[in-house]
Amino acid sequence: MKLFRLTAVTSVVLTAALFLASCEKEAEEKKVLNYEKKGIILSGAQVTPVVSASTALGSMDVSYSKETKLLTYTIMWSGLTDSVSAIRIHGLAPTGYVAPATTIYPNGIVQQVVASSGGVYAQKTSGKFTYAKSGKVTATLLADGVYLRENDILNGMLYVAVTGNNFANPYGEIRGQIVFQ
Repeated sequence: MKLFRLTAVTSVVLTAALFLASCEKEAEEKKVLNYEKKGIILSGAQVTPVVSASTALGSMDVSYSKETKLLTYTIMWSGLTDSVSAIRIHGLAPTGYVAPATTIYPNGIVQQVVASSGGVYAQKTSGKFTYAKSGKVTATLLADGVYLRENDILNGMLYVAVTGNNFANPYGEIRGQIVFQ
């Protein structure tokens, strides 16, 4: 009887340990499949070369899913010197560097952000579209493995640049690196 009890108790303990270990492993796998970072700062100090004249600020929330291969982002900005002329995702460049022109990214531009349903509406002003001095836009970008690789997203090789119409620096008025650390 003691042997039966000892065997039963041991079996229950081992089963519980295996169950807990498998649940932990599933949670760990899930964590690795989804990345998220909120409150990434966009500022003139991050633009290369540094923009000292701008008092504009912004923030960015980003998430990436390895399952869907989608980078989803929300960009918020305020205090630009003039209305927005462009919001772009640039790559491939780490923090402090300008994205070079390549055959895949002719101007270092990975995506020209189209602002529509994110609360920012284009206004046509003398032949060009402009956006507000402050606002918010949400969009997605697909990592197809050819045009944009998942490793480039996860290794911080993309950045967002917001440029005002009358701002002298062609590299943007504010910038923020897309990072998940």
